Amino acid sequence: MSKIKFKLNGYGVRAILKSSEMQSLCQEEADKMASAAGPGYVSEPRAYTQRSGAAVYPSNADAWRDNLKNNTLEKVIRNVRSSGS
Repeated sequence: MSKIKFKLNGYGVRAILKSSEMQSLCQEEADKMASAAGPGYVSEPRAYTQRSGAAVYPSNADAWRDNLKNNTLEKVIRNVRSSGS
């Protein structure tokens, strides 16, 4: 076997993680999760220092209680990830 060594370009990786394409992918997944969780859950884009992201959270008291009682967002994340998305 040959031993191939490579070194990632940190600036290039950071540029990919902060790109608008990565932001749109994160937002798409967050939108899927928010719609799967049901009414009262919303998603929004987030900008972190080294990467792009998105958040899903309950937007009203009823959704907050539902999430607290049933772990709705945790179940949605598990189902969306296991479905191959």
